[in-house]
Amino acid sequence: MAQFTTTISGIQLHFVWERSDNSDAIPLLLLHGWPGSYFEFHKLIPMLKATGRYHIVAPSLPGYGWSSAATERGMGVTAMAGIMDSLMSQLGYRRYLAQGGDWGAIIARALGLYHQDSCAGIHLNMCLARPCMTNPWHLAQVLNVWLAPSLPLTISVEEMQGVQAMHQFQRDESGYQKIQGTKPQTLAYALTDSPVGLAAWLLEKARTWSDCGGTPDNALSKDEILTNIAIYWFSGRIASSMRLYKETLGNKCVGGQQRSITPTA
Repeated sequence: MAQFTTTISGIQLHFVWERSDNSDAIPLLLLHGWPGSYFEFHKLIPMLKATGRYHIVAPSLPGYGWSSAATERGMGVTAMAGIMDSLMSQLGYRRYLAQGGDWGAIIARALGLYHQDSCAGIHLNMCLARPCMTNPWHLAQVLNVWLAPSLPLTISVEEMQGVQAMHQFQRDESGYQKIQGTKPQTLAYALTDSPVGLAAWLLEKARTWSDCGGTPDNALSKDEILTNIAIYWFSGRIASSMRLYKETLGNKCVGGQQRSITPTA
């Protein structure tokens, strides 16, 4: 993968840039999340490049991987979206598509909301939606979530299973969000001091989120897991990467109830 750096808004931004020989190729921005890195696209980028249809840009988010960290508060998803848009403009792409998962999905949504003149469309593999509290049907659904499973009023069995899965995640799997969203610096001292501690913190997420049946090797090779951990360790970016939770916690959803007119898939 061809890798570069540039400086935008005081951030030394690292990015992969694979250009197509096709002059009509579509610029495509790939956005990772936490605890990921640009490396999570290492299999996808050659596949996309082989089609000849895309100019591919895959940055390390500010404060992640080989990109520098912000030195002032405020580097949340909206600020990151602005930096991503500036990167695409700097590379000469007036119109582009964006794809994101995890934080990348939320940043891609911000691109669709606030940079519609340049971001032509977004693809998300993590979708967030909030109810409109002035809509009676939405209010009924919120009530269902609060009362489920004791009093299912208007939801199906499949929807009930989804609600129960959400409750289970919030109960058993969201502890990391709470500490990273409130006291990330305290945790950062421990993870920056111990490679074993950092590996354990990141490996637990690979185990939980990769549909591996409890064995990470079933979904990811040891080299892939260790490469991602090594990027965090050798860059020293675990503290700044977790800071994104702190910067964003309290925002119910980027854009709130604002409707995006950017085509979304």
